[in-house]
Amino acid sequence: MTGPTAYPRDLLSSMHAYSTAPAPGGIGMSRDEIRDYSILRAIKTITGGGQLPRKSLEAQASQEVYRTLMGKEIDVVDKKQFAIPPEILRRDLNVASPSAGGVLTHQTNVSFIDVLRNRSVAMRMGATRLPDLQGDVSLPKQTGTATAQWLANELTAPSESQASFGQLPLSPHFVAAYTEISRNLGLQSSAEAIVMLDLAASIGVEVDRVVIDGSGTLGEPVGILGATGVGTVAGASLGYAGLLECQNAVLNANALANLDAAGYATTPDVASLLMQRQRFTGTDSPLWTGSMAAGEVSGVPAMSSLQVPADTLVYGDWSQVVVGEWGVLEIAVNPYTNFRAGIIGVRGIYHTDIGLRHTASFVAVTAIS
Repeated sequence: MTGPTAYPRDLLSSMHAYSTAPAPGGIGMSRDEIRDYSILRAIKTITGGGQLPRKSLEAQASQEVYRTLMGKEIDVVDKKQFAIPPEILRRDLNVASPSAGGVLTHQTNVSFIDVLRNRSVAMRMGATRLPDLQGDVSLPKQTGTATAQWLANELTAPSESQASFGQLPLSPHFVAAYTEISRNLGLQSSAEAIVMLDLAASIGVEVDRVVIDGSGTLGEPVGILGATGVGTVAGASLGYAGLLECQNAVLNANALANLDAAGYATTPDVASLLMQRQRFTGTDSPLWTGSMAAGEVSGVPAMSSLQVPADTLVYGDWSQVVVGEWGVLEIAVNPYTNFRAGIIGVRGIYHTDIGLRHTASFVAVTAIS
């Protein structure tokens, strides 16, 4: 050993510039600020009966989220709630590194075993996110076109025709998740990953489910399966003809806008069924090829997940699903959930809505047998 490594000045300058430069997306936090931000520190301050210091990183970041992403002025110092910047959500969902939750207590931990959750579908299949919305919004969409005409000669006047337009309205719906953590856990460890994985992942999985099967009641948006105008194909003895009928229906409606986002989503049970059925009798030509989790059907990507209702398959251009987002995940803390046991309640709430640009871009197959 000859002493500490002497890094070149230009390298040190580059490292400093990288750490202080704003990370992409969100409110413009630098990488140093993202690293230093602590959700648990904010929760501890509030549960200790105090307020977030006005000049603290967490208070300033929350204030900026409300101001720039949600269009409202909220003094977070006077409230027992705060908004989490998008940059932090991306950081805390990575549990591979100790700083993001890999080390959970002072004991030696091999890893954090998360609860088994349904695999999300909509974003993987290509749904369109619309972040940072403010107020109710309407997306204009073209519903008809002008008519082209051949003219008999240069003196013939074309008949008048024009495009027609409609709107896709979106308004915020509220989805929330609630979890409890012990004061002891908060004192012993960096429980960032536990809190964030439980709240963010639970809300994310629920939003994904609603994209597919939202009921439109009790606060839920309407999902693909409940939307008026979505095509249908019979599921009884589903075979090659039925699967091709799905693609044929969307193409005949001129509703395949993005070929890269076309695909099938179904349950593992239906995927297993299709893997055992042949396209052509007497040949090794299964309807579903590749893995059961992420395979292919008739040249189109296919995935399975318990997010899809039983005995159901959805085919379509998933880019035509719009997931509107108002602001970010907001955290509210109740330090008195179970005062005697030292239990802290933490609630996450998120504002979103679901819409289909063109319902003809989707076909549903139900009661599959």
